[in-house]
Amino acid sequence: MSKERISILLFAESKNREDVYQNRLPIQTREVHKLLENLSAVFEVDPHIPEIRSKRDGLRYAKQVNQNDCAAVLLYIPTFNQPAIVAHTARALTKPMALAGNRAKDSLSQLGYLASGGALEQAGIPVKRILPDAGDPAAAQELLYWVRAAKAVAALRGQTYGCIGGRSLGISTGTADAAQWEQQFGVDIEQIDQLELVHRAQAILPEQIDQAVSNIQQLYGKVCFSEADRFTPAHLRRMVASYLAMKSIVADYELDFCGIKCQTELSNGFCLQCLTVQLLNDPYDLDGPKPPIVCSCEADADGALSMQILKHLSGGKPTALQDIASISDSGFVLANCGAMASWFSTLSEHPVENLAQVHLMPHGFGIAGGAATQFVCAAGTFTYMRMFRRNGAYHMGFFCGETEKRPREALKDYSPYRPTSFVRHPLDVNYFMETFCSNHLHCVAGNYINELTEFCRMLHIPYELY
Repeated sequence: MSKERISILLFAESKNREDVYQNRLPIQTREVHKLLENLSAVFEVDPHIPEIRSKRDGLRYAKQVNQNDCAAVLLYIPTFNQPAIVAHTARALTKPMALAGNRAKDSLSQLGYLASGGALEQAGIPVKRILPDAGDPAAAQELLYWVRAAKAVAALRGQTYGCIGGRSLGISTGTADAAQWEQQFGVDIEQIDQLELVHRAQAILPEQIDQAVSNIQQLYGKVCFSEADRFTPAHLRRMVASYLAMKSIVADYELDFCGIKCQTELSNGFCLQCLTVQLLNDPYDLDGPKPPIVCSCEADADGALSMQILKHLSGGKPTALQDIASISDSGFVLANCGAMASWFSTLSEHPVENLAQVHLMPHGFGIAGGAATQFVCAAGTFTYMRMFRRNGAYHMGFFCGETEKRPREALKDYSPYRPTSFVRHPLDVNYFMETFCSNHLHCVAGNYINELTEFCRMLHIPYELY
């Protein structure tokens, strides 16, 4: 991930106490140098830090910060200051704000920090308090987690989720309240009938399908056509056409993320959508590199929202929806019903390495036929998370786990055609089964526990770190 850009506003002693300002200026200079040295290792920081000593200074610099492309602004208190100036400036800022100071014995920074924090909260101005000394590496890490969360909250606002179809297989936890999403996350829900996908797929030019099918046969590890008409070349062509149709729907409806119902209308009446889901969620497709487009199976709206949050927090990494096939003290078996980004097979930056591990295999259900994208997830550290509702209010459950790479033959004990993860975890299984409110779980590579915690705090969402 590239460095996040932040702005810093320095609140010094006010102009009506010039003698005190001059006496403390060496202390201020020393602490600001420590601050810049520490934060520059983690963030992109403008070395010129505006010094605010009056309300007019604050309003002028707040306007400048609002117009730049920083992710957040740090309000830094190097020595004692006037808290009213901090609050007045903060009221004019439109960026997420954090408050930091230092713990030097001669600075009186902590005095100013507490007074400014109280003034901000007294006025109802949301601010993140950075607790360690701002010159300490721990402060930089705490600030980084918070900035990533703030960016994710901001990125969601104004986005659109495309629900292709509706509730699948009676899975009530996959539905969502459009008004609640708009109010709490700033996300709109666009309802689109699955017939739109079918119509567009049937209109795809044959030569476009020919090229895509040829690429699949060259790049995928195996294309396992069946003699029983469960998965034939004709099925593969319909699956390719479905993906190309879905790409056009995403573009034309200006969707930021989506979900496809699939079962049972498409799975029984047209073709299974596993290839579509895989290619959308991958950071590439048959035409080359592209940003991952979150797409949930079974039109799982809360699942898609969970994946989109993980995508934003991680700087755009691929995410996944997985079924909790089984759980025991020894670990999870997570096996999506047929689709998962191929990137998870080796976690490689090279698409050919990932796709070579994917076998297109005849699916185990769906009268219309088609293939599942079978592979075993690569070994690594992953963050697992799900947004769900209790009595109508959103909660979040999450934990960190380690995947274990097992041979493909191990899938025979569970489901021979599903993309599967074998996960070691630190959970109390009974407590998880008692409190987790979904059959779906979502993941992203890496540890983003701290970012998720900050995200929940920002949106006042109760959370459970299992």
